[in-house]
Amino acid sequence: MSEITVGAPTSDEELLEFARQQRRTYNWTQERHDDELAAMGELRGNLRLVRRDGSVAGGLTLIPMAQWFGGRSVPMTGIGGVGVDPQERAGGLASALMRAVVEELHSGGCALSTLYPATQPVYRRAGYELAGWRVSYSMDANLIDVRDRALPVHVCDPIDRDRFVSVYTERARITNGNLDRSEKFWERITDNPKGEVQAYVVGDGEGYVVFTQTGQWGYDLNVRDVVTLTPGAGRRLLTFFADHRSFAKKVKWTGPIGDPLAYHLREQHWNVDGVFAWMVRVIDVERALAERGYPASLEAELHLHVSDDVLPGNDGAFVLNVADGKAEVSRGGRGSLRIDVRGLAPLYTAHQPAEILASAGLAEGSDSDLALATAVFAGPAPWLADSF
Repeated sequence: MSEITVGAPTSDEELLEFARQQRRTYNWTQERHDDELAAMGELRGNLRLVRRDGSVAGGLTLIPMAQWFGGRSVPMTGIGGVGVDPQERAGGLASALMRAVVEELHSGGCALSTLYPATQPVYRRAGYELAGWRVSYSMDANLIDVRDRALPVHVCDPIDRDRFVSVYTERARITNGNLDRSEKFWERITDNPKGEVQAYVVGDGEGYVVFTQTGQWGYDLNVRDVVTLTPGAGRRLLTFFADHRSFAKKVKWTGPIGDPLAYHLREQHWNVDGVFAWMVRVIDVERALAERGYPASLEAELHLHVSDDVLPGNDGAFVLNVADGKAEVSRGGRGSLRIDVRGLAPLYTAHQPAEILASAGLAEGSDSDLALATAVFAGPAPWLADSF
């Protein structure tokens, strides 16, 4: 019987083999392979490789960061670049890799883990579940029917990221799922060595947009990041996009389901080009529940019983006491709302109410227990603008 092991790279040779495996999995060019291999040297401590009989067969990257839920930034580890060599698939390697990583994160005190799945079953076996959306929109520039120039728009050249961070954070605080962006994530938005990035600020920091232009005459505006905190900022940016219509064909951006920009438009001329669901794993039930924010006006005591067949430390009964937008978590209680750790993820993020999770077989309780859980975790639908 073969031996499967999981761990960080132990040599430059293993690092090179992992880069080759990633190239085969993700169809990288040689240039991309060389760039990624150089980056892996700096990220060595965040790489986890899976080996069969000592030979590298796949791996992934750990991305320590945080995500906003209920108005608070919750520590989260993103999972990126999961891959196993094609000839090694369906042999249990990916499951062994994900289980080992989940156990490691739990031992390290991590609250949550989030990823974008290329396939779902392997992550569900490790306790992840669908918990939010990333929605891609587009609209013909000449169909934008908003004309409001009350607020000034200022070009930001050179780009000063500090002008954006506080605006972005204010938006992230009032929604669910947005990343608490690191410097690296901001660099991905504002830096682009292969094309010019343009940035504009609306009013006195009421909004901003960062975009690139694809093509010359008849180009597209590819929005890398957009935030509007006020109705005036939303109308002004839509007008700004419309003012490109002599040369621009489409405006493309990422937003939530029910993007507030749509409420300023007279007609439904926008298109949904893609919807992709991301998955969350509650790594440490007690810490995740305690770190999250809750409705400020709600006082409640919720009795949960969580089932987790991967992390025994999460398995059992918990009492969640909520008041003043915060929670205290303790072991014990009646466990009257029974929920699988997979079901806890979409409840936690406000992706699904408890009643819907019960209909999917991921939760069980009385009507009053389900309604209480829905109220405790109520909030805006979770979404992500960033990919990783």
